[in-house]
Amino acid sequence: MMKWKARTETTNIGILELGNLTFDEDYMEVSIDICDMSDNLKAEVDKAIEIAKVRYTEEREADNKERGYNLPTVWSDKPVVMDFTYLRVVLESGKAIKYTICIGFHDADNDYMEQWDCDIAVDLSEYANELKKAIIKVLVDKFF
Repeated sequence: MMKWKARTETTNIGILELGNLTFDEDYMEVSIDICDMSDNLKAEVDKAIEIAKVRYTEEREADNKERGYNLPTVWSDKPVVMDFTYLRVVLESGKAIKYTICIGFHDADNDYMEQWDCDIAVDLSEYANELKKAIIKVLVDKFF
């Protein structure tokens, strides 16, 4: 994946940091860092984080039991530390555009307790034209 110096663009859907692009023949993935989000979206992210924390604990407890590990499984009462939050846009020939908010975080007291497999599928089809324009602008600015 190529990483360029990021810059921000303002659209009707908020402030986006345009940065990462991955190319394949009939497939393109765009990662757009989320700089700010609505309270409703923050609430959805918080729900997803709580679900991911439970899943993390269950998986580590199973590893501890099955493999004799002694991995930490209890999250602190403090809010998690956010490592990243970005919008993943997958464009694939002949398929509908997929939008996913990807979240990575770790425990406030234990950096080794991290969960980077947390995401929320979102429907941004009403913003498809704005996102297309933003993606095309980045492509043109970077390559032409």
